[in-house]
Amino acid sequence: MKCYANRITTKPLNIPSTAPVAVTTNGTGYRVLPGQSDDQSDAAQEFKFVTSLTFSGGVTSPTAQLAIQGSVDGAAWVDLLTGASRTTDGTYVETLDSTSVGLLPWMRARLVLGGGTAPSVYASVEIVSTGSFQLSSS
Repeated sequence: MKCYANRITTKPLNIPSTAPVAVTTNGTGYRVLPGQSDDQSDAAQEFKFVTSLTFSGGVTSPTAQLAIQGSVDGAAWVDLLTGASRTTDGTYVETLDSTSVGLLPWMRARLVLGGGTAPSVYASVEIVSTGSFQLSSS
């Protein structure tokens, strides 16, 4: 059994309930730096992304979806993992597992909203891993 833990408090996406958004929003881009002081090799280290999304309102088929994006340079981004597309009011917690995709040196979370009138959403994304790691914005 593998143990996943969050060893940092920085969230790649944090839209608080006091300031929900109704537009597609990109989180901060970070370099993921595996720790060198543990017994976990970088190649074997696994990452998961724990997401929470609260959706309300919107008109004409509103949608909300969280995605994890990767980049080789911190400038050009591609979707690596996508959560379920939500279409009804509610709070949704989901874990996105990166074991089936190769992570790139940079990552960020992205909230994608759609529909005639987008819903109001607040959300957060946290990273958990089988080893220690750091996030760097430079």
